[in-house]
Amino acid sequence: MFRKTFIRLTLLYAVLLILLISIFGAMIYGYEQGRTFHDSNRMLQKSVVEKIHFMENTPKAVWSRSLALLREPDAGPQHGPGALLNWIIYDSKGKKVVSSLDGQYSVKAVNTSFRLLKIQQDNQIVEKTIGDYAFHIIDKKTRVNGKMYQVSVIMDVTTEKKMLHELLLIILTGIALGAVVCVLAGYFLAKRSLRPIEKAWEKQSRFVADASHELRTPLSIIQLKIEGLLRQPKRQIQDTGEDIAVMLEETRRLSKLVGSLLTLARSDANRLEVLLAPLDLKKLIRKVTEPFTEMAAFEEKNFKIELDQQPLMISGDEQRVHQLLVILLDNAMKFTKEGGTVSVSCWRETKYACLTVADSGQGISAKDLPHIFERFYQADISRSSGKGTGLGLSIAQWIVGMHRGKIEAKSEMGKGTSFIVRLPLLKKEASLQAPESEE
Repeated sequence: MFRKTFIRLTLLYAVLLILLISIFGAMIYGYEQGRTFHDSNRMLQKSVVEKIHFMENTPKAVWSRSLALLREPDAGPQHGPGALLNWIIYDSKGKKVVSSLDGQYSVKAVNTSFRLLKIQQDNQIVEKTIGDYAFHIIDKKTRVNGKMYQVSVIMDVTTEKKMLHELLLIILTGIALGAVVCVLAGYFLAKRSLRPIEKAWEKQSRFVADASHELRTPLSIIQLKIEGLLRQPKRQIQDTGEDIAVMLEETRRLSKLVGSLLTLARSDANRLEVLLAPLDLKKLIRKVTEPFTEMAAFEEKNFKIELDQQPLMISGDEQRVHQLLVILLDNAMKFTKEGGTVSVSCWRETKYACLTVADSGQGISAKDLPHIFERFYQADISRSSGKGTGLGLSIAQWIVGMHRGKIEAKSEMGKGTSFIVRLPLLKKEASLQAPESEE
């Protein structure tokens, strides 16, 4: 289902990573190129200024002899072959007057090219490639003894260009290898990005399927009973009382299921507000357990309550905590047989108010226990009454989470199940408890 999205994400991540690597490689190459030619370019600019100064300040009487001095190259910024500063002087007609390059290169094409070298850009360093050689050239015009001359200062940068070429090959090879790594990284990132979306989609699909199944059952029963009544229109009300009772029961179950679905849907959309206020948990437990005590007596079940002597003040939403207690007590009563025991206890534990609701029912198997808080999950048929919706514990877990608390279940087959809830005490209550624990 998400295959196209996965491929697009993989390509997007890969392209972005390759682009980043390419930009980084271009930055490295540009930095090395600028650093490599920084000194040589400064030397070129300095040399052309010196040559112009020398020519402009040479007396006319010794001009011819001074030109002979310009036939020898100057030492460049480096040592070794090709590390010399050379120059060529042209007259206004483009004819070469003097050159320090004559005979330096054995390659005929190089010497020929320099003999034909004309002005490039005035006072700008340009690059010229001749055969396997690379040169940086700067040109500048000057007027000497009423005549216009062009001075071209030349430096051989073949070695530097070869070094930069090797660096470029290394960078391109790195980008090519990096592209493979980027595709793999893009695959991994896309897979990781889609994982929560796939889980959410799977969860939603399962939720919709389970909700449809749960809604279909009571609706089918109601439809069946109504069709039965329509087939026998002459029956009196006292003869159809049982069918009406079944429809009423299923309608109530359906209403409860829809209410639970709306609660979970709104909680997922963060549209349910929890109004936290100081709340006496012990007082609320007494209030909620009162009708369950009467119910237990009617069903011949034992109901025990053990509460801490001191008030247990928490920051909670009374309506939601009331709903939490009803869910846990309803489950305990539902799965406790006649003569069994349902117990409720509450005590203080460091910074938490602890609540336990336990029953002496059949218990939950170790296989089912990790899944009981999942939506629509119901344990095996021997434990389930078949009348639950499988949403109560999911809602209970959400309520506890919204109160920054914790809920866990402990169960042993044949001995019953206990639900332990820990809710944070008010800060004042927790601070009062700290000195007591130290004593």
